[in-house]
Amino acid sequence: MPDTRSLVRAGCLALGLAVSLSLLASPAAAHDSPEFMVGVRAPIPASIVLTPTASTGFTSSGVALVGLVPLPEFGGATGADCWGYTSGSGREYALMTTRSSMSFVEITDPGRPQIVATLPAVNSLWRDVKTYQTYAYWVSEGGDGVQIADMSQIDNGIVTYIGGVFDAGTDASHNVAIDVDAGFLYRTGGGGGATEGLRIFSLANPAAPVFVGSWNTRYVHDAQIVRYTSGPFANQEIAFCYSEDTSGGGNPGVDILNVTNKGAIVSIGDAFYGSAVFSHQGWLSPDRQYLYLNDELDERAFGTPTTTHVLDVSDLTDPTPVASFSAGLPSIDHNLYTKGDLIFEANYRSGMRVFDASNPTSPVETAWFDTFPEDDAAEFNGIWSVYPYFDSGTVIGSDAERGLFVWRLGARELDLTVSGGAPTLIDPDGEPLTVAIAAAGGATLDVATARLHVDSGAGSVEVPLADIGGGEFAGSFPALACGTAVEWFVSARTTGGITWTDPPAAPGFAYGATAAVSEAVLIADDLEVAPAWSLSAPGDTAFTGLWIHADPIATAAQPEDDHSDPGSQCFVTGQGSPLGSLGENDVDGGATTLTTIDYDLSGGDATISYWRWFSNAAGSSTPDDSFTVDISNDGGSGWTNVEVIGPGDEAAFGGWYRHSFLVSDLVTPTATVRLRFVAEDANDASIVEAAVDDLRITRFDCGTCQTDVGFAGPGSAIFSVCGDGLESGDVSTLKLENAAPNAGAVLFAGFTNNPTPFLGGDLVPVPFFVQVVLVTDGNGEVEFPVNGGGGPLSVFAQIAILDAGVPYGVAVSNALRLDFGP
Repeated sequence: MPDTRSLVRAGCLALGLAVSLSLLASPAAAHDSPEFMVGVRAPIPASIVLTPTASTGFTSSGVALVGLVPLPEFGGATGADCWGYTSGSGREYALMTTRSSMSFVEITDPGRPQIVATLPAVNSLWRDVKTYQTYAYWVSEGGDGVQIADMSQIDNGIVTYIGGVFDAGTDASHNVAIDVDAGFLYRTGGGGGATEGLRIFSLANPAAPVFVGSWNTRYVHDAQIVRYTSGPFANQEIAFCYSEDTSGGGNPGVDILNVTNKGAIVSIGDAFYGSAVFSHQGWLSPDRQYLYLNDELDERAFGTPTTTHVLDVSDLTDPTPVASFSAGLPSIDHNLYTKGDLIFEANYRSGMRVFDASNPTSPVETAWFDTFPEDDAAEFNGIWSVYPYFDSGTVIGSDAERGLFVWRLGARELDLTVSGGAPTLIDPDGEPLTVAIAAAGGATLDVATARLHVDSGAGSVEVPLADIGGGEFAGSFPALACGTAVEWFVSARTTGGITWTDPPAAPGFAYGATAAVSEAVLIADDLEVAPAWSLSAPGDTAFTGLWIHADPIATAAQPEDDHSDPGSQCFVTGQGSPLGSLGENDVDGGATTLTTIDYDLSGGDATISYWRWFSNAAGSSTPDDSFTVDISNDGGSGWTNVEVIGPGDEAAFGGWYRHSFLVSDLVTPTATVRLRFVAEDANDASIVEAAVDDLRITRFDCGTCQTDVGFAGPGSAIFSVCGDGLESGDVSTLKLENAAPNAGAVLFAGFTNNPTPFLGGDLVPVPFFVQVVLVTDGNGEVEFPVNGGGGPLSVFAQIAILDAGVPYGVAVSNALRLDFGP
């Protein structure tokens, strides 16, 4: 009669086989299933512009976001695996793989990650990388064997591609594992045809791996190989293989192999666990007494929360499942690694999860960072892998849509706060900025490193921020042309050499602003209701993917959501079915044109902005298509180009991008200004998708504003005089706002700048030489022209407003110095 343990194992095996067979009968097999590929989404754009009150959108606990390299900067349409490397000098590097590239990123200062090199790679959704000595090795399901790069000169900005090794069966691999102690490389899985287990290569010459053996009894999805130093297997090389009968599943479990003799590999133990569907990956505890294993499909198969299995492997011949643990969310667990008492796990849509395994059979979640804020669903999006082994404590993670994340456990070391909030309008002549910077957690601020970073489209400019005491630093935006759109952030470093920014992880996130004194919005259309735009034009030849107004259905090339928040509708090229193929209704056969109605801009110059989406890199063919935007000021008779997004542009990988331009830079503003958006497919084999949302037309006022000298009293009234100036012949506009509605007020003007107490506030022009009686409107505003000339002369002015809501019933605005010219 079999013992209880054998019965349990048999039951687990039978259940796993049944579930695997049911999944194989449906489109939900392993990594290379249609369901996985349909769920792949386009990347998040390279620069995400935040409003002053918005955050990065990520939620976290006990993890600080230090740096982010957005996916399009790597030139890949989807992200995959990551790993780490530390050079002989101690400088740290992240290795990031994408669908079509292999990149090397210096993160010695984790707050300023810098791409050192990007090497092209065969197109594949799955690419994995590991390192040995000064070499990097990467493999993929795309069939490129083992690719090799020499990193010995990486500190000098040089990564040398050596070539590939194509021995041992199929050129495809699902993963690569390296026994760094023994010096052997292991290719695992790949292809999806015949069983592919382990293909083993000697790294005696690390630049030229030599095939030395294989084990193909079972399909091996991933593996960890270590050399034991004590016990019955001392000096033996042991492989822990996460395996099934085939690449599509069947009897998922763990095979433990003695691989010391590469020509005679011996199976010494195996384990099968409950509710098994697809044995994906795992890692040993540092003392090698326990193995932590993630099953990639059990959450979807059983509707259970994220489950990681714990196996007792103290006896390699008799590994035993002893427990499981969970983050309590529906998301799918993917790659995990152990470091000390901590387990770092990439859980797709719920991000990186960190567990304290001081009690190895009952790990407890202690920290997390969610890279996919939309939801925690059991889908194949979000974080792919993590790497926690840098001596500095830096942790990295690779995200399928968002790129490379760089973290530190614990709180932020520097807290940067823009005084008064982040401005969205900045004075074209230079807007002052004050930033409060406070150190925490034992860190020390390097006061000489405070910076304002401003990018107006020609690259980032650094402006030093001066220490003005009290933990505050001051600087000013540079002078900018009226209406210029800028992205900006502030930064400072600790004496330990770590850069912290506001917003966090800038410039991947940045604040947006426009150089102007004020803004009048002429058109603000979120396109939730379709305007009477034309969905085609004479000469269009595309036969699929024609423009429509809809709530888009996500693919790897088309957005899932419009840009508006809240909102759902936009103009998009075609619409496939839910879970349909990538090219089901993309643009094919030529061009499709979307044309706006006429907009009346005859009243003066204006700035037009819109958000657009273009993807031409999601398919397997070489990107060779374009998305063109034109403007007309004669109702469409003639056209002038606004922009062309073409092959190789970072905006051609998908993602919402904002474009803004001054109309007069291209055409004379008239009453018949319109735009057209043309998505074109020059090669039917390529994938082309486009979308347009959130059209905005504004008129910016960049006139000179008179100097604010402060001294505001009770109340919230704001007093300004802005316009052409106060020279002879110029006209500026006096404006009072945020005052009590329908209230009497008095403008006081005089020649002194000595504040005098006045009913709870301070009044500047005392004695005054003129009083002007005013009445605010229903919005608490007053506005009238002020003519220039009569100077040179400086006049100080302030307004008192009847307001029952403040002490003594009188509110006092800020004071101004009005400089009249001759």
